[in-house]
Amino acid sequence: MKKSQDLSRIKSRNDIPFGALLMGATGVLIGVVVDSKIAMIVVGILGALIGGLVGWAGGRIFLLIICFGVLIGAFLGYRTGDQDILIIASGTGGAIAGFIGAQVSLFFKTNE
Repeated sequence: MKKSQDLSRIKSRNDIPFGALLMGATGVLIGVVVDSKIAMIVVGILGALIGGLVGWAGGRIFLLIICFGVLIGAFLGYRTGDQDILIIASGTGGAIAGFIGAQVSLFFKTNE
């Protein structure tokens, strides 16, 4: 096995806990906003599983771009003063940032 292939496997392994922690925390925060302990547990576990899968695929930049989009959406939703709009704006910001993140990750892969 070449040395460059070995380093890419190590990098991918480090992204798994990062993705699980980031998406799991996001799931728990969704449960906090909805004000349900069961939702915090279930969505936190599902978020950790999805985040681990994205981290396994090597999507650290992708995860950070999505989090940035969620923060922008949450800020704009918070400015409206309505909790329902806050949830929708956060999800929409994350979705739009996800599309942008996919394009950015493709751009970085073509330049390598």
